[in-house]
Amino acid sequence: MGLLAAMTGWKGYAAAAVLGVLLFGAVVVERQWYGAQQYQAGADAKQAEIEKRQAAIERAWQEERDRADAKHRGAVLAREAAEKTVVAQRGRIDGLLRQLAQRRTEATGTGGGPDAAGPDWIGIIGSCVGRYEQLGKDAARWADQVNGLQGYIRGLGAAP
Repeated sequence: MGLLAAMTGWKGYAAAAVLGVLLFGAVVVERQWYGAQQYQAGADAKQAEIEKRQAAIERAWQEERDRADAKHRGAVLAREAAEKTVVAQRGRIDGLLRQLAQRRTEATGTGGGPDAAGPDWIGIIGSCVGRYEQLGKDAARWADQVNGLQGYIRGLGAAP
């Protein structure tokens, strides 16, 4: 008897059922493996996209920091230039104050007539120049604060 004769009857059906179950199990295992491979490929692609976006965000942050630093350096240089101008004008202010003191000493010896220079006009100019000097320092400090706040706000707006 051959294999075919031995597989007739209930033994043939049992062998076919076992073969069918094995084939079905192989298909299920293959589908699971294929699905796992697809899932892993999707996860890898998503991770690559996340890393690419993170690198772009870090580049944007660094560019913003560099731009804010450059703007701050420019503001510092402008403030220093304003302070140098005030220091340079300080000699003129001191000269005006010396003239004022000299004229006061000369005016005490003589009575004031109609042609007199008036009450303390050099002192008024000196005080105006002094106030202008203080405003220059205040304006430089305010400009630094405003530039810092603007940089901070722009930094917040650049974040995704």
